[in-house]
Amino acid sequence: RKTSVEEVINNAITSTISRTIITHGCTQMMVLSMLFFGGTTLHYFAIALTIGICFGIYSSVFVAAAIAMWLGVKREDLIKPVKEKDETDGAVV
Repeated sequence: RKTSVEEVINNAITSTISRTIITHGCTQMMVLSMLFFGGTTLHYFAIALTIGICFGIYSSVFVAAAIAMWLGVKREDLIKPVKEKDETDGAVV
């Protein structure tokens, strides 16, 4: 709750980059199998998917954070509001 917006975004990107790389690798293996074993029918479709995957990774990792900073995201936008505990919430016997 006491970190800056830049640190929050940096920590978020750092913590999700391994998941992004693993997802990219698994998806790209499937697309490469379509490229090599799919014949001429799937050749251009697999190339289009490869380009889309690369642009998707680039935009989700690099562009989204820069746009968020450019739009002026504040700390208050990133902090979850504290819920007040309701006395009537829960099981009643």
